[in-house]
Amino acid sequence: MKEKQLAEFRKHHLGFIFQDYNLLDTLTVKENILLPLSITKASKQEANHKFQAVATELGILEIQDKYPGEISGGQKQRTSAARAFVHEPSIIFADEPTGALDSRSASDLLNKLNELNQRRKATIVMVTHDSVAASYSSRVIFIKDGQIYTQLYKGQASRQAFFQDIMKTQGVLGGVHNEH
Repeated sequence: MKEKQLAEFRKHHLGFIFQDYNLLDTLTVKENILLPLSITKASKQEANHKFQAVATELGILEIQDKYPGEISGGQKQRTSAARAFVHEPSIIFADEPTGALDSRSASDLLNKLNELNQRRKATIVMVTHDSVAASYSSRVIFIKDGQIYTQLYKGQASRQAFFQDIMKTQGVLGGVHNEH
């Protein structure tokens, strides 16, 4: 693809959730979430409809007029997730999306991402070192020394059983072994 085609592809098909939120401090929660729609030239009515839906799903509608400095880390990450989902991309890249969150906020966010993945049919590609976060996935690819080492599929296993499989594989890889 040429540069212009790549930009159009990213604009319409990709969403990003960053570990450190990457919210603009001078914009409200609502304005941060609406940023991807402003570059797609969505109508104001369509943008507001999409904002209402995703903010409601992520439980942040009531903080829409607050600025990033006025909200918690969990709310910032849900705002970042809403921004990634608002334009309904087919692929979302999440870089350690729970890295800056406490365990409850992380669990809440992962449950919401899972629900949004199921409801909106977006593929979520998440990079994480956290076995608990990985256990929310349907497939985990392990990379060792820059190469794909192995992969696990959740299938019909429970999240807890999948977590145990992930931990066993990490143990073989020489990863940090956390007990949960």
